[in-house]
Amino acid sequence: MLVPMSGVRQIEDREGWTVVVLAGEVALALAPALRESLAVLISEGRMRIVLDLDQVTFMDSAGLGVMVYGMRRAEARGGRLRLAGPGCQVRRLLELTGLDTAVEVFPDAAAACRGPWR
Repeated sequence: MLVPMSGVRQIEDREGWTVVVLAGEVALALAPALRESLAVLISEGRMRIVLDLDQVTFMDSAGLGVMVYGMRRAEARGGRLRLAGPGCQVRRLLELTGLDTAVEVFPDAAAACRGPWR
């Protein structure tokens, strides 16, 4: 699937998970397109999603909102959304909001794809 937005580098399937590699700023300008991409993936039956945040330099509340949306949408259909490789700024944002306790966070995409399915 091709996604026409600069913040998404690639989407690939790995070990039963769909990995969405994000880069740059995940903020208000990117949020609507990312939300739509997650909706399309889930509607296609891809309900095990990893957001690879290793290349994300900044995230704001709009980016967090999209993650919560994706997490709830996937879980409503029996799936799961995981986060991989958040940098210091993103990790701090997850901790401040408590989202790090609601979503599984892994050091990298490979670990997220290998992690036990709950």
